[in-house]
Amino acid sequence: MSKTFSPIKAAAICSFTGHKLQVTHQVNDRVQEMCCANCGKQMTTNIYGNIVPMSDQYSRINRALNDLAVKKNRRELGLYS
Repeated sequence: MSKTFSPIKAAAICSFTGHKLQVTHQVNDRVQEMCCANCGKQMTTNIYGNIVPMSDQYSRINRALNDLAVKKNRRELGLYS
């Protein structure tokens, strides 16, 4: 039997049991992007550690934070002057 559900069934399951979040992208040491394994809803953690739904604004913020983290890591390794 397949474990795929229709979006309506998946949303109903998540409303009763809660989301089964899996980390899809580690933005920096504090911020993560996650996706629900059941319904596919995307979430992120904000700077306070709260899990919030992914929006366009949070997507842009996460992209900027990731760019800063990459530059910082390159500078620490001496690869970026």
